[in-house]
Amino acid sequence: MSEIRLHGRGGQGTVMAAEMLANAFVLEGNYASVFPSFGIERRGSAVMAFVRYGDNPIREKTRVYHPEILLVLDPSLLEKPEIYKGFTKGGIIVSAGKHPETILNMGVEPSVIAMVDGMGIALEETGTNITNVIMLGAFAKATGLVSLDHVRTAVEGTFSGKLLAKNMVGLQRGFDETVLHQYDVERAAEKETYAFEEKITSCKEPEPMVFESSWSDCTDKVKIINTGEWRFKRPILDKDGCKQCGICAMYCPIGCISERPSGYFVPDFTYCKGCGVCANECPAHAIVMHFEEELQ
Repeated sequence: MSEIRLHGRGGQGTVMAAEMLANAFVLEGNYASVFPSFGIERRGSAVMAFVRYGDNPIREKTRVYHPEILLVLDPSLLEKPEIYKGFTKGGIIVSAGKHPETILNMGVEPSVIAMVDGMGIALEETGTNITNVIMLGAFAKATGLVSLDHVRTAVEGTFSGKLLAKNMVGLQRGFDETVLHQYDVERAAEKETYAFEEKITSCKEPEPMVFESSWSDCTDKVKIINTGEWRFKRPILDKDGCKQCGICAMYCPIGCISERPSGYFVPDFTYCKGCGVCANECPAHAIVMHFEEELQ
């Protein structure tokens, strides 16, 4: 049995990608299991999903703690240490993005890093940041564990109409445009124990509460999420065109835009999610959304 862990953000189809991948494994003649892991957070928050496949029926129902393959749907997640937790030395990392150095700088030792500009392809083909099907094409090319034809069949069982046609284009581009980077790293031995033998999964003291806004009442035991990490587009203000009317602040759904001493209304990028409401509502069209990658 082998294990795969998928990481993405809410709204990118991470769970759906895991389901389609599991279906593709079944079409290959394998047994497969799949299940998600996410909390109460909204679109843009971190989401995980788990896939197991093998030649025999799969009885293990825990999370995947030691993935041999990581599939990352959003490049903004690549600098988060928790993404690589438990990653098997010599495994494979398939990720949206352009720079494998970002992954290597996190101290992991993969044998293969497969990179594709999933976000760029998604925006070109569907006008969204939904990269799931594109990354399945990258997975097929990087691992060879599932054929592109079987992935196509799995996608056809999920979508229909115009959306299916767009996703088929994205799937093929994900396969064709993936770049493989290989490293001389010996694969770690296959684990001989099950997760339930390594980790106690019985009820424990609950984890500290998590709030997602900057204005929540909090104590030392409460963790504040910097929701700006969810952003893939950033609102940029053209001060020459700005009328300083404050309508952007009025419509901001999380209230992170405030007036500065200069008279301009500026977001707090620690919490700005890049939803684009301010740019849409600005009567002077003085706010333009730019991709984060362009600003780095």
